Amino acid sequence: MITRRAFTLIELLVVIAIIAILAAILMPVLSAAKKRAQQARCIDNLKQLGAGMQMYIDDNHDTFPGLASQHNGFQPTDWIYWRTNTALYPPLDQSPILINIKGNGLFRCPMDISDVDRLAQADSVNGPYLYSYSLTGYGMSLDPSGPALEGDMNYGMASVISGSGDTFVSHPFKLTSVKNPSGKIMLAEEPGSLSDNPSSSVVINDGRWQPNFPDPLTDRHGGKADVTFSDSHVDAVTSDFGEDTNNSLPSL
Repeated sequence: MITRRAFTLIELLVVIAIIAILAAILMPVLSAAKKRAQQARCIDNLKQLGAGMQMYIDDNHDTFPGLASQHNGFQPTDWIYWRTNTALYPPLDQSPILINIKGNGLFRCPMDISDVDRLAQADSVNGPYLYSYSLTGYGMSLDPSGPALEGDMNYGMASVISGSGDTFVSHPFKLTSVKNPSGKIMLAEEPGSLSDNPSSSVVINDGRWQPNFPDPLTDRHGGKADVTFSDSHVDAVTSDFGEDTNNSLPSL
């Protein structure tokens, strides 16, 4: 007759300890792999949005779409229809940039997971901006508090419609006006919460990125943000890179 020997308490504790050690070793590795996969998807989002932007520009006489700024009000030429009140504004899936590409999920990084700070800072008229990416827009003045007046220079990168009522004035901005497009940020990844914000208490609130006024880049990807440049290539850059206007102002 064969007698089966049971585990002793000490042996069981040793096995449990070994499993715990292995789990502790594997968890950071698995977490890092998950983050790399999420960043890869974020990069793919921006590549597709960059391709959509290029196709829009090609179809519109080399001209960029609109700012999609909360301060400019809704314009049909806005690159993204982000406002949440669909009784007043068209839904996201009608955004001009989606004419040639598909997928509403392209607008949000998978690591951008919280809306708490967005909702707390949301404009009551427009609602929160529930997406991760924004279009560089210096607008009609390098001073973001300055008015947009007819005859002012549009510094880019987005086109601008200024005025009100029957006095709307279009200020188009063309891709050929961008100097060194491979070095100029076109689509920026902004902070969606205060936890992925390296330098201010402001989170993304519309489709316009104004470098230093006061829009920082996020640091959710290991201290970096993914951005699309004007030649449509994508790279990860630091917030300091975003603060340098040489990397985003089209005229430089």
